[in-house]
Amino acid sequence: MKKISRYFILLLAVTALSCSQKKQEAPSCCSTKQHESPEPLPAVSGESLFLLDSKWETYRNDTLKFEDLAGKPVVAAMIFTNCPSACPRIVADMKILEEGLTTAEREQVRFLLISMDPKRDNPEQMQKFASDHRLNPDWIMIRSDRMATLEMANVLGVRINPLDDGGFDHSNTIHILNKTGEIAYQQHGLALEPTELLKQIRTLIN
Repeated sequence: MKKISRYFILLLAVTALSCSQKKQEAPSCCSTKQHESPEPLPAVSGESLFLLDSKWETYRNDTLKFEDLAGKPVVAAMIFTNCPSACPRIVADMKILEEGLTTAEREQVRFLLISMDPKRDNPEQMQKFASDHRLNPDWIMIRSDRMATLEMANVLGVRINPLDDGGFDHSNTIHILNKTGEIAYQQHGLALEPTELLKQIRTLIN
């Protein structure tokens, strides 16, 4: 009995010493030390679209990579220019959102349209679409190859189903990306009030 008691006393002593050492080694989580210089912007995470290495062609015949959009929130949507109803409505909703921003706020936000129909949406067709819908010249409209398009749809969570007439059955979603390319908010549906979108954008730029 004495041997067993001594064993438990020794075990308790070792355990206490081990816990004491762990407490001493644990780093502080709440340092009050003041930073001598401003903290850098957050690093790009694994959820960032900026990690996609695909290249995209703009409606101005330029080449764009998603990392080129870093530094400003992005309002984005996937559309195709031959869409008869839903896509024009998505663009109209984005324009209403744009009009709800002040001039100073607009300068801090990018508007991006991503084609889900790269075969037909060449730069000339995208230019015509931009003109027909009177898009602000600062808007960006892009296309890539089929694989990059499907990858983008997968990352954004956009459903795209080809139809026999060459069109697409697709999700109607406006995406808000933060300055490091992560999805901050998504609005699903058409002709909705932009109240929450405006709130999200202002949170990101302030």
